[in-house]
Amino acid sequence: MSDEHFCTCTDLECPLNPNSPGCRHSTCDRCIRKCLKAGEIPSCFFKAVHDDTSGNDDWTYRGFLGWVTCHLE
Repeated sequence: MSDEHFCTCTDLECPLNPNSPGCRHSTCDRCIRKCLKAGEIPSCFFKAVHDDTSGNDDWTYRGFLGWVTCHLE
């Protein structure tokens, strides 16, 4: 079993993204904590359903439900 970090986030502008050049953390923990506190779902889950999230502005659980409903038909 590998201990290598796994992250699918492509938003390199986000300071919580462990793949971002300026980030000194190697896990998604800070992103998950922020999302849980805000009642949101991380953008990587939205991108798993549909790559282009540029039109989305609702990262909440309800927003994710709408995203899945819209893109998995």
